[in-house]
Parts: sequence; structure tokens; C-alpha cells
Amino acid sequence: MPSKRRSLSKANFFLVRAFASIGLCIAGYLLIIKLTGKISSIVGCGSEGGCANVLGSKWSAWIHIPVSLLAALFYAAVIALSFQRSRSLLISSALVLIGAALWFLGIMTYKIESFCPWCLATHITGILTAISIFVTTRRTGPVSWTACSIFAIAPLSVLIGGQIWGPAPDTYAINEYTAKTKNKPIHQRGSGRQLTYGGKIFNMAELPFIGPADAKHVFVKYFDYTCGSCRNMEEDLDKLMEKYPEKFAVVLLPTPLNRKCNSNLKPKIEDHPWACELAKIGLAAWRAQPDSFPEVHKRLFSRPILTVEEAHREISQIIPKEKLSQSLKDPWINDLIKANTEDHQTLSAQSAVMPKLLIVDTKVFQGIAKSSDIFVSKMEKLFGL
Repeated sequence: MPSKRRSLSKANFFLVRAFASIGLCIAGYLLIIKLTGKISSIVGCGSEGGCANVLGSKWSAWIHIPVSLLAALFYAAVIALSFQRSRSLLISSALVLIGAALWFLGIMTYKIESFCPWCLATHITGILTAISIFVTTRRTGPVSWTACSIFAIAPLSVLIGGQIWGPAPDTYAINEYTAKTKNKPIHQRGSGRQLTYGGKIFNMAELPFIGPADAKHVFVKYFDYTCGSCRNMEEDLDKLMEKYPEKFAVVLLPTPLNRKCNSNLKPKIEDHPWACELAKIGLAAWRAQPDSFPEVHKRLFSRPILTVEEAHREISQIIPKEKLSQSLKDPWINDLIKANTEDHQTLSAQSAVMPKLLIVDTKVFQGIAKSSDIFVSKMEKLFGL
């Protein structure tokens, strides 16, 4: 006996509205996180978990519009359509929800290589909303699946195209840091040229640095040798210093992202293997043989990341093994790392990502520019070059 078709007006859309309402709430929550600046697009190491990686990526926006806003509006539209009871529009919406979920799940898996539970929840809710639409409307009359598919492909193409070829958000920020970083005796110890940033003093002669000691402009960089973004900034700084060889120098303050030597890391930040050991080797090299430090610094940024054994092997080609081993016993190394990590914690009030570059007075450059040319251009504008 053939099954009876129901009128769409009699179909029960409770599940459709329930799932769409859940999706609307989750998307709204993600939108609030994005708009309040709790998660930004600043690129760097040390972000707080998967949601920071996902929501801070270029894929979290469509032509500068948060995709969470688009998701919230779409879920609201599905709820409205459930009252209009247009089967074709509802099925097209279901196909869009499935297509968008597959797109963003693929992005998280293959591009970002990180997952956000809240993002997963909104995409799973989207798929459940789509399934509930199919189930609710399955016996309510004929529909052109070809037309519905074409109608769904159009907005999906606009979404995907805008994300691939549209403008990407800035991946760095220059902020005024308001929290006062305390002066550390180890940073200002000794005699020589003193640098002041927001009231904090650094004695350049007693700290590792690259570039001319009498450079007009001196940056202070907090970094980790195991951080890819820190290495990228190193390339940006190299390009700037090559273009203006006498004008710039950089004081280098290793700040390992590992709780073995950094007790100030926030709970969700993952430890970077060998970060402490590479930082200590770099500082020991500076103490043992300052003239060789630029070459040591460069080698410690090798990729793939050096293990402790590989680092010792590399640096022993520059500094005698016994000399380096003796220098590693210097308590100054642990004291400096402790001071650096405390500074980094204070500077992380707006963003926890590394690297951080003190550039002038209370200005700190956070994250990485999209290219070395952009970084150089920004510094030229800032310093009137």
C-alpha cells in the first residue's frame, strides 16, 4: 500500500527549530568571543588551545566578516523558513549546512591542523539540522533536487571563494602595553648603554644582541627557538637590518614555552619540547663567546627543530664543548630566563602569542607580518626612514 503524503503545513518542525536554535546559540557565543577580542587573528606560538588557533586563523572570517556571524544569521534564516514551510528553500538550506560543515571540518583538519570543540559543535549541529529537515519534509511532495543543489552551490561558492581569494585579516598588531613590567636587576645589571621601554631598563652590553652596539634603534625580542613564528620574525629582522645595516640592533631574550623553566605559562598552552635546553645553550654561548653568538643564534633556529643532542653537536663546531659546558653552569642563565618569562607574562595581557618585539617606548609588536616586505615597510613608516 503506497505511503500517504503529508501536507508540509502539518509537518512537525520541532526538531528543525530545536537544532537550529542550538546552532544559533553556539554561533552567537563564538561571535561574542571574536568581537570582544578574546581571540584575535594575531599569528604566533603559545596560543591557548584549539579554539584560539581556529578562531584566530584567516579561515574564521569571510572578507573581514566573522563566519560565526554568517552562521548565526543562517541558523536564524532556517528557523524563519521553518515557519514559511517552503520545502525547496529548506532542502537547499540543509545542503548549504552540510556543505559548510564539510568545508570547515576539512579546513580544521588539513589547513589549521587544530580543532575547536565549539566549532565542531556548531558544524555537527548544522548536520543534525540538515538531517532533521530531510526527515521532516521527506513525505511532503515532490521537489527538484537538481534545482535545490544549484541553489545551495551558489552561496557555498561565494563562501569558499571569499575565504580563498578574499582579503585576509592582519596577522600582527602594534599595541601600547598598559601593564607595567617591573625592572629586573638582571636586565639592567652592569655598565654600558641603557635602553628604556615604558620605564623598564635594559643594559644592552650585558644581554645577548645582534647588530651594531651603537645602532640608533634597538628592539627587544622575547622569543623561543622552537617557535616557527619566532623564526619567521628573525627573517623579517634580518631583511630590515640588511637594508639599514647601521641603524638597527636587537636584544634577544629567550623565553621558552615549556613549564620546565617557565612557570608562568597559562594552563592551555602546550609545552614545546627542548625549548628550555635550546634557550640555555644560546645564553651559554653568549656568555662563553659573545662574538660567536650571531652564528650560534642562527643555527639554533634551524629547521627541523634541533634536539638537544643535535644542538650540542652543531654548537660544538663553533664553541669548544668544554667551554660551553662550563658556561651552562652559570646561574645567570636560569635567572635571566626567569626574568624573561615574567616579562612575557606581563606583556601577554592583550595577546599571549609569541614573538613579542618591544620597538619603542611602550609599543610592542605582536605576531608576524604576512611578509618581510610588509614588516620592513611598517618599520620604515614608524621610524621615518
